[in-house]
Amino acid sequence: MRSIGVGAVVAAITIFFLGFIFYALLGTTAWDIASPETAAAVQSALGGALPGTGNYPIPTDEEAFMAGPSAIVHYVAAGGAPSMAGAMIGGFVHFLVVAFLMALGLKAMGGSFERQAQVVLWFGIAASVFMHLGDPVWYGFAWKASLFEFVADGVMFIAGGLILAKWFTSDRVVHEAPPRAM
Repeated sequence: MRSIGVGAVVAAITIFFLGFIFYALLGTTAWDIASPETAAAVQSALGGALPGTGNYPIPTDEEAFMAGPSAIVHYVAAGGAPSMAGAMIGGFVHFLVVAFLMALGLKAMGGSFERQAQVVLWFGIAASVFMHLGDPVWYGFAWKASLFEFVADGVMFIAGGLILAKWFTSDRVVHEAPPRAM
């Protein structure tokens, strides 16, 4: 049986690479971009109004939130964001943990590649729906970013899972000797 750790590293590298394609190269397509003037005004207002890094519903009263305009602000105070190198290392560790957990599940499940691939596919879609399509449903957020993240993270998760499914099932193939001529 192949190593869980090595398989998790291979899957995490694949997830990381796909994450780069989706979020570094295509990521700006997911956002509605404010003008530089608007962005600077909002940044200044946030810096002067929010006490520190956190997630803030604006306004906090549910009725006022439902009436709008409203927002959920994911705020990072000055000095709170990791450096690019720190984010990349932390992100890879995050993907490695996910791949390791997938590897444990697939190894415990056993079975053929086809069986494991079906589980990876349906679980990946279900997890991505759960993680990303709830914000437009529950909070009324725009669908654009949520759909982008749904597709990107679904593809990343499924690709890593398929690599692991192949990793744990490919050494089970029995190579038969060619038939002998009589």
